[in-house]
Amino acid sequence: MDITQDPLVRKALAVPRLRQHIVNKGTMYLYCDYAGFAERSAFGTAVCMVYNRTINVAARKLPIGQDLGSSYGEMMAIILSLEMLAAALSEHRPHNAVIYTDCSRISRLLDQDRFAHPHDEQARDQLLAALAELRSQFPEVEVQITYMRSHRKNNFLHRMAHNAARKAAEPS
Repeated sequence: MDITQDPLVRKALAVPRLRQHIVNKGTMYLYCDYAGFAERSAFGTAVCMVYNRTINVAARKLPIGQDLGSSYGEMMAIILSLEMLAAALSEHRPHNAVIYTDCSRISRLLDQDRFAHPHDEQARDQLLAALAELRSQFPEVEVQITYMRSHRKNNFLHRMAHNAARKAAEPS
């Protein structure tokens, strides 16, 4: 995308810590998000990938007919970001990749042994398998999945992923 055309990108460039993510050549940053409209049974995920002055946004409608919860949705968004990262790593070679999520429970979910809902366990297993596959293909790239905490406030890159997830969830 032409990074100067999107108003959210212009706002992000005006924030020094976000501008650093956009121009960085050593680390690839991925902001993922989930959106769900339970009353319409419409759910979507998206990721905004930022690296070396390029920004790519990808979104996907989740093929589910009922609300499986935000933990499930956020794990599906992280899986989308891992897929996007794997495709990008065949072309680019950053030293690190940081995947940002606004799910505060993500580190517990990844380490959790027992789940109240089988779909959460299945999503966790898919996420761990995708992460293991990525790490085996690209062992030289350190991949982190991080909760955004205060990094979310006024984060226009995350807002791009949020907007794309909402749009993907809209009925066709």
